[in-house]
Amino acid sequence: MPFKKLIYILTLLFVFNNSFSQNIKGEERITDVEKPFKKYFSWTLVQIIPSMTWLNDRNENSSSLNFALRWQVTPLNISFSTNKYVSPVQLFFVNPMRKYTGSLEFFVQPEWSMSRFENSGLHRFGVGVGSRINIPLRNYGEHLYASVGGKYNFRKNQTENNNGYYGVEAGIYAIFGLVGLQFNYNFDKNTKYNFGIYIKYW
Repeated sequence: MPFKKLIYILTLLFVFNNSFSQNIKGEERITDVEKPFKKYFSWTLVQIIPSMTWLNDRNENSSSLNFALRWQVTPLNISFSTNKYVSPVQLFFVNPMRKYTGSLEFFVQPEWSMSRFENSGLHRFGVGVGSRINIPLRNYGEHLYASVGGKYNFRKNQTENNNGYYGVEAGIYAIFGLVGLQFNYNFDKNTKYNFGIYIKYW
């Protein structure tokens, strides 16, 4: 009798396991189909995650650092490492390998200061627009790459009737370009530099 029960239980387990595995295979076939809405919706959500930045706020008498949030947007990337069968140009949704193996990119950086610019009179909101060259340093850029570039910062100054200033930047990045450090030198006496932690999810 116990032997018959064992056979019965093993048969049930076999049938259950077989039907379960078929369901899994069916799910795998479904997930292999690309779903554009989910793909771009999830990508858009992770782009909302800001980078942390510190902005210089100064005048002739004093200087301080303002903590700010900065968003990283890449409207255009031109890769130096694609073959002749693949376009080197990508818009917004940029494959990270195309970027860190060597590329020229154009970027937009909206940023919001968490406190007022008490010394310089600058507005809390600004937008940086520019371009940078990405240069692989280690493991074709997967482990480490650097960037150099220039930009124009659109940020109004209430006290000097100024609408923006030019700047140059340099950065170094790791972990497939997900995290990095950036330094900016600005050609403006009221905010000569800023630096921050670069965060970019693909």
